[in-house]
Amino acid sequence: MPARRKPIYGEAASPQQEYRLEQHLEALISTPRQQSIDIPIDRIRPNPFQARRIFDGIDELADVIRAQGFTTRLRVRPDPVAQDTFQLVFGERRLQAATQAGLTVIPCDVREHTDVEMVEIGLAENIQRRDLHPLEEAEALRTMIEQRGYSERSLAERLGKDRGYIQNRLALLRAPADVQELVAQRPDTISAARAIAQLSTPEARRPLLEGVASGSLTHRDVLAIVQKVNVEDMPAPTTINANQGVMPHGTPTNASAPAVQSGKSNVHIQRPARASASVLARALERDVPMLHATIARWRLALPKSRMEERAYMHDAVQECIAELQAILQALERTGR
Repeated sequence: MPARRKPIYGEAASPQQEYRLEQHLEALISTPRQQSIDIPIDRIRPNPFQARRIFDGIDELADVIRAQGFTTRLRVRPDPVAQDTFQLVFGERRLQAATQAGLTVIPCDVREHTDVEMVEIGLAENIQRRDLHPLEEAEALRTMIEQRGYSERSLAERLGKDRGYIQNRLALLRAPADVQELVAQRPDTISAARAIAQLSTPEARRPLLEGVASGSLTHRDVLAIVQKVNVEDMPAPTTINANQGVMPHGTPTNASAPAVQSGKSNVHIQRPARASASVLARALERDVPMLHATIARWRLALPKSRMEERAYMHDAVQECIAELQAILQALERTGR
């Protein structure tokens, strides 16, 4: 027998939590003509529009039902094709747990629901409880838009979400296959996965995907690296010099302008004609993400590095720390 799957995205809810969820669903979709009756379990069929396929926590919920009884009611509708039979609207976990606990009859609320309402309620239930895998949820949302005629805005309002939530989920379906695989393995990495999807080649994405999957790269690391890669891939802008014409950005427009050499890095920095706070601010906005990206790449490469590479990295890090510490001390002396 295969091992029972543990929850990776949603958490198993208690009967009381299930009831509170139903109250929220009542606010989303409400219909008249309710009838409350006890129905034999063998006359209740699953929701044919249920997007979720795997249900967790059945054993634990069955133990609670044995100890406390069935303390809530299921929502069902009359089966449109089978007489004296009902279709479950929501509450699949409780139905399975009640069956496992040995109950033969359970209390239900019977209401008329259309197929469209069945889809909406099932999707809203799973989204509110975060039971659906992100890709399953995205597929269900796309179905609602393409087959049911919803716009992103109207669907968001119907489900009690904002439009950005819907757009972010749908974006997963346009992501490359390797990015979708990361989300399948680690549903908690959606934000990082969307950033990685901006990289155009599998070779560029692979180290980031591996780093996020292993936990060695954070969302912030990924954003910094992707930003740096995108900047490096951009064509160099040009500047116009009255005497020399169009020149690549970074080429000195005045050969006699003084240059400042930074430490031992052999990087020549063009001194600005007039120092201002805005120049420093723009430099920091550009350099800080690049610094984070560099650190993230070093950390990602460390587990696969050779001994001599680690020794070189050790010395480089020590040197950087010393230089940054000197800057920090200067800032503290002059006041922040």
